Amino acid sequence: MIILQGFLLSDYSKVFGIVLDSETQSPIENGTVFIKKIDYGTTTDKDGYFQLIINNELEKSINLSIKMIGYEELSILIDSNNNLIDLGTIYLKNNPIELEASHIHSHNDQSKQISDSFIAGLELDENLKSNIAMTLSNYSNIGVNSYGSVTSKPAVRGFSGDRFLLTKDGSETGDLSQSAIDHVITLDMTEVQNIELIRGPKSLVFGANAIGGVVNTSLISNPKIKVDKIYQRYFIGNESYNNGIYGNVMLYIPLLNNQLNFFISDRKTDNEITAIGELNNTQSHIANYKFGFTNYNKKGYINFSYEDFNMDYGIPPNTGGHITGVDILLNKKSSQVNYHQDITNISSQLDIRYNYIDYIHLELVDGSINNESIFEIFDGDNYHLALAKETHDFQIELSSNKFVYGLEYNKKYFTPHGFYLTPQTEESFLSLYGFKDEYFEKLDIDFLSSFRLGYLSVNPKNIDDIQYINLIDSLVKKRNFKAASFSFGVRKKINKIELNSWIMHTMRPPRVEELYSDGPHLGTYAYEIGNPNLEIEKIYGIENSLSFKNAPINFSLVTFFNYSPYFYEITKMGDCPEALEWDPLSGTSHPCAGADFIDWGSGEFGFLYKYNTRGSEAIIKGLELNLGYKLKNLELSYNFSLVNGDNQTLNMPLSYMNPMKQILNFDYNFKSTNYKIRFSKIHSQDRLGEFETYTPGAFLTDFIISYRYKKLHLTFQLNNIFDEIYYNHLSRIKNITPESGRNISFNCKLMF
Repeated sequence: MIILQGFLLSDYSKVFGIVLDSETQSPIENGTVFIKKIDYGTTTDKDGYFQLIINNELEKSINLSIKMIGYEELSILIDSNNNLIDLGTIYLKNNPIELEASHIHSHNDQSKQISDSFIAGLELDENLKSNIAMTLSNYSNIGVNSYGSVTSKPAVRGFSGDRFLLTKDGSETGDLSQSAIDHVITLDMTEVQNIELIRGPKSLVFGANAIGGVVNTSLISNPKIKVDKIYQRYFIGNESYNNGIYGNVMLYIPLLNNQLNFFISDRKTDNEITAIGELNNTQSHIANYKFGFTNYNKKGYINFSYEDFNMDYGIPPNTGGHITGVDILLNKKSSQVNYHQDITNISSQLDIRYNYIDYIHLELVDGSINNESIFEIFDGDNYHLALAKETHDFQIELSSNKFVYGLEYNKKYFTPHGFYLTPQTEESFLSLYGFKDEYFEKLDIDFLSSFRLGYLSVNPKNIDDIQYINLIDSLVKKRNFKAASFSFGVRKKINKIELNSWIMHTMRPPRVEELYSDGPHLGTYAYEIGNPNLEIEKIYGIENSLSFKNAPINFSLVTFFNYSPYFYEITKMGDCPEALEWDPLSGTSHPCAGADFIDWGSGEFGFLYKYNTRGSEAIIKGLELNLGYKLKNLELSYNFSLVNGDNQTLNMPLSYMNPMKQILNFDYNFKSTNYKIRFSKIHSQDRLGEFETYTPGAFLTDFIISYRYKKLHLTFQLNNIFDEIYYNHLSRIKNITPESGRNISFNCKLMF
């Protein structure tokens, strides 16, 4: 018997593992596990367990596919020379659109880091808010930079602006959201089907300035979603704190080998209601229209899409700027062409993309216009400030499960109008990038590496037409920057334990505004002054992480450390605390009248604080702890996050660092309904940077009910149940108002 068993094992391999739902951690029964090439396989049992016997006479490397209706198909490369192949716990991601559709021609990413996050399906529904920052605010070390909730933007591990990347299906948003706190992110959250937070070496595939990671959103209009009959998706919802109502319609229409996608979305809100009352001029309206056409073939597709995104919103009043507030109108038109082809002989895929974005926004004093369109106002010169940007982005990429190589050329034309002295500027950026995930069998370790080499040219055009007030004319000239970013990492699994470690070096050239600004910015109530002598920003980072997964317990600990010898900051040139109690309508002089850190003559009341750009030596470090426990239908999760920043040049903390945060979730799932109660402890922030003020902590309680039955999804959220007065340390108007009070929201998603 022993001899026979040895003979059998020498000719056959046994592959086994457990398949679980990535969201609920529950077993997936009747999932199909098979080898496509020979159409041979098995199914999972009620515990998600499977066992498959493979003939060793097959090829050395075999692609094993795991498939289940309602989930994304997973492909795993295995070595059939091993007699026992334990795949451990395998997690399948929900197909959030839940159509009988195929996600075609895409390689599953197996280069995941412990600190990465994937948010979709039920989890996304339970966290969905009006913008990406508020949607992510319940995750580790993610704060919300804001000037009122409409303008909210994520702060990831203390990094804001463009030190992390925000993308839609891998492409830039093409707006000006990273250049100023009052500029919104032009992303329609009702169109988002999942969110990925990507860190480590893989992040450089998306851009050079990815030290904080990549927040990549996948959209329901992605051409990789192919249907075989007409499908409709309807989504509607509301929020009580701003009397908001929103909804969209998505249609998928197949025509032979072609498919038409139509998307229409609308969102309208009134002024925000906080725990102490109404915040004036914080209304908003979004209207978004999108069309896509895709022609499919056996090995790929070619796709064209067009989007027309329109928005108007208010910036609340501030005695340091305009007492009635500021209105901002924007329009963004995007045209994109995608070509995708599978290259079967090398198990790779080729993607060629061209994206054209035409963006414009106007800033006006509240009440100065009457129902005119943005283009009528622009043509009539009825605005204080207009900022326009054209973006051309061309990308060619070859990728597989284990590598990505690409070339990207990006050209931008920045054109300001009105009383804003930044010159018209042309930017050209050429970059070459690559990523590799290689397994070393002898060491039983994965080695990850990536690079991005770039050359940026910043060329101001109408220099002679501008009379600068604070900049020296001769310094406003063409600048060229060479950038080299790279990262290396390792991943090791030992039974139920996984260890990750990676290092990264990034280089970020300065933006046009950081170099050449010289004038009042209406929406931020600031007089902004650039620094034409800025050098390239360099950041060196390291992350170490450990995870343990053994049902019913899961645990992870992540630590990170970042050092920059030259860290850009746009900060006040001085402060006048006495002005907080001063009434500009009182008839008395400004408490700091004549101070050189204030521009006298700008703004509604004749003054604006000056802000300039500088480089400082800085350190940003922190940790993230996550614990989970699941017992039948009950799941408990806890996360703790901490980030500290230090300005080594000034020998004091960095400004606008997220406060320490703890979140405890209780989930109970019964049949088609999930009940969640969430307790959030936001600690006070007393590590204060230059000109910052203390922010008290808060304890918030949320209750969420989600019901999912076939194609119907219902979600009810009761946020800040006890109407707690909560101040956000990263809010630029926390001295005026706290965050929103009690909020009741409801959304319904129907697909058929």
